[in-house]
Amino acid sequence: MKGSLLIEVCVPDLVSVIVPTYNRAHLIEQTLDSVYQQTHRPLEVIVVDDGSTDNTVEVVRRWVAGRTKPDGPFRATYLCQRRRGPSAARNYGLAQCRGAYIQFLDSDDMLHREKLAVQVSTLREQEAGFCVCNYQPVDGEGRDTGPVVEFHTRAHAVAEFPAAYPMNTPCPLYTRRAVMQNGGWDESLIAAEDFEYNFRMAVNGIKGCWIEPALLSVRRHTGEERIQNTPMHERFQSMYVGLAKMEARAVERLQYSRALQNSLGLRAYQYYEHSRREGRPTEADLYLKYAWPRLFWMARARLTALRILPDWMICLCVAVKRMTPGRQR
Repeated sequence: MKGSLLIEVCVPDLVSVIVPTYNRAHLIEQTLDSVYQQTHRPLEVIVVDDGSTDNTVEVVRRWVAGRTKPDGPFRATYLCQRRRGPSAARNYGLAQCRGAYIQFLDSDDMLHREKLAVQVSTLREQEAGFCVCNYQPVDGEGRDTGPVVEFHTRAHAVAEFPAAYPMNTPCPLYTRRAVMQNGGWDESLIAAEDFEYNFRMAVNGIKGCWIEPALLSVRRHTGEERIQNTPMHERFQSMYVGLAKMEARAVERLQYSRALQNSLGLRAYQYYEHSRREGRPTEADLYLKYAWPRLFWMARARLTALRILPDWMICLCVAVKRMTPGRQR
């Protein structure tokens, strides 16, 4: 992990959108168009090509040439690096950006045209370091594929952060000061790097705020370049190390608690279930060994019951719970 890479030059009101990309020639124009169509100005977009082997370079350079005007309120920059992963690409973009606000955007997602304007206004009103919105999942054609993913209703406390994870890579808009305080992205992680970055943001005590609107669309597609399509066992080391680094960071910042242990255990148990379904018992066992001693005894009892009870009995228990009136306060 590198420290803060930001240059000292900062342009007031400017939003810098950093877009790492790899083999996204077929999608990145839509992503960049969604940036250009933002109502907020001034605005700059920095595309960092992580060693693409398709014609991404031609597509992006043509797009940049058609949008950038000298001394205009919109500026686009195209950078290239050898294949080093999305964290290194984001750090490269940070080293070049001049904005008072920073948006990390994956090269297959699309911003709502009011996203940056709304979040800049909210950050100013709330005097916060980052602002998180909800998102709408879409397919490869941009069609809605399900309900809005809500983060504003999730738990935001540090102790519950790993289990709840109340944000996603493109959802927050950060202030430059928050990014400087948090440092760079961890380049040793090839998966779940946004999880570690944002957990570090919370543990460092940087104030966040959450808003209800879904201000971007996140693609759920099956492109070969998507890390989510990589089998769990190929991401295992990065995700396991990420958990350990988050735990160590919490200890270092005096934010470690029994509740945080349980939250880390719940996240590790989710990874255990994924690995088990993929037929990877070795990795699944390691996740379980990490999770089990960290879980509250009630969580262990509940998860044990889910593993041994037949499906029909689990469904019955869930139905009874839903029918039982909550206690009056």
